[in-house]
Amino acid sequence: MQATIHRSASEPAMSNPAIELFRRARSRRDLVRDLRDLGIATVALSLPPARARAAEEVTYYTWAGYDVPEMHFRYNEMRGALPNFALFADESEALTKIRSGFTPDISHPCIYDIGRWQAAGVIQPIDSARLIEWDNIFPALKQVSGNQETGEQWLIPFDWGNGSVLYRTDLVTMEEESWSVLFDERYAGKIAMWDAIDGAANAAALVAGVQDPFNMTDEELSVVRGLLERQNRLLRFYWTDPAQAEQALASGEIVAAYTWNASLVNLELQGIPVKYMQPKEGILTWVCGMVLMNDGAADEAARYDFMNAMLAPETGEWLITNYGYGHSNRVAFDLVGAEGAAAMGLPANPADMFANSVVLRPMDPAVRQKYIEMFEQVKAGL
Repeated sequence: MQATIHRSASEPAMSNPAIELFRRARSRRDLVRDLRDLGIATVALSLPPARARAAEEVTYYTWAGYDVPEMHFRYNEMRGALPNFALFADESEALTKIRSGFTPDISHPCIYDIGRWQAAGVIQPIDSARLIEWDNIFPALKQVSGNQETGEQWLIPFDWGNGSVLYRTDLVTMEEESWSVLFDERYAGKIAMWDAIDGAANAAALVAGVQDPFNMTDEELSVVRGLLERQNRLLRFYWTDPAQAEQALASGEIVAAYTWNASLVNLELQGIPVKYMQPKEGILTWVCGMVLMNDGAADEAARYDFMNAMLAPETGEWLITNYGYGHSNRVAFDLVGAEGAAAMGLPANPADMFANSVVLRPMDPAVRQKYIEMFEQVKAGL
């Protein structure tokens, strides 16, 4: 997930240093997108170092916004240098580049896509016994980290957040909070949806009462397709950048949208009357993390130093208070405190939330591809 809090172009400058970090993160993400749109391959965009980087430092292949040096202060303390960085726009782009010969040391996919990375043979199991904070990682996150079938740890959870409906409380009549608002004829032309099956298909599956959204029967998939076709006619737009939805909500162009936690924070900072829904069908929770690549220049000690630094509670405190996303280490929430977590749209006790949410989990690559093809047909009106 792109860890960027967006501001509107008309908003006055603010002195909060966190906002400045978000602006820098967004500009770096936009640069990657612009290069891609121009047909230029995404390349390693290393931060300007204070000294020449040693070849053995970890190369971290990640989403834009996760390359700011402030996030990596623990690694710098441990190694006396920052990691090297390379950025991707999404996991499909990342996996394609790795298959083409790019060799980072650690990458940052999300759990729902881990099956493709395993099938591609580009990652290796991680020895959790070498992770200092492993016992402090939320058990619910460990359980969805791609290790159920093989008994091995393929992904170390790092960050997580929610997918839900953000709506204008002054423009939407809400008797009972439900995903069904994104399919409501009353708000035709006033709804926006994330342009991904992980948002659209899951929301429709929950409305349809599907038992397992990640492995639907053909009959269930047909019902979901019908809901998505209906939604397609009602949408103002599909968004690929959360700033699109945020700006439209702020202006009143739309009244409800699928968003992530950070969008709530962004709009509240602007004084917009919004609420982040706790749908009766369950809130969606995404989990992303670190995978250990088969190749790369850094030695094994440096790679585990990097993962330990990312799992440190102090790193988690920085992530929560600056980006509004959850960290996998429960101690990080102790450092932030209940009020601090609530201010970023996060629960004081994530363990309770995990028990009552639908956690996006790995899917069979063939099933995922079937969903993708269905969604693309819906958008094309086929």
